[in-house]
Amino acid sequence: MKITKLILALGLAFCLASCGNQPKTNESVTNGNASETPVVTDEVQVAETPFDWDALKIGAEIPEKMDGCTVEPVTYMAEGEEQIKYAIKKDGELLAKLEPDYDFEKNAFTNTISVINIYSDQYKSEKNIHVGSNVSDVLAAYPDLFTSLMVMGDICLDAGGTQFMVAPEDFDGKLPEVTSDEGAIIKNPTFKPEAKVKMIRIY
Repeated sequence: MKITKLILALGLAFCLASCGNQPKTNESVTNGNASETPVVTDEVQVAETPFDWDALKIGAEIPEKMDGCTVEPVTYMAEGEEQIKYAIKKDGELLAKLEPDYDFEKNAFTNTISVINIYSDQYKSEKNIHVGSNVSDVLAAYPDLFTSLMVMGDICLDAGGTQFMVAPEDFDGKLPEVTSDEGAIIKNPTFKPEAKVKMIRIY
């Protein structure tokens, strides 16, 4: 009987020692009075901090730089006059272009943002529409869109302060003739199933 008890005692001691030495993987760890925290065993990948679109507002000053981005002035000729925009780039990718307001009394551009042209899919509207969104999703999210054909050739879906630009080749039907600088209104527009937003304009 004593031998049997001795064997059982030794077996129990060996089992406890073996269990105590096993490495912890997904168990909880308690440090003093701190709450239990699961041990992380898999590698955690930290995503890159997204661009802060809220820093860009109509009427705000054009920034010199932001969030590690470069802000580069770009001049070009339009209607016989020199125009300027400011290209915002991050790691070589064009995120947006800012158009400055124009002071007609001083006959010069100001340092105030008048229009924001967005080329990156990082920006999302209040209804989750972004560059690359399907036009059918835009029409569903904004049922009261004003649609016009812009002079520069793109089709403008205007949601009042925000315009979603679509390439004319994505239009399903015959485009109206543009006869003025105001463009042309498209009534009951239809688009190809694969039509997507190519640029977003905030004004």
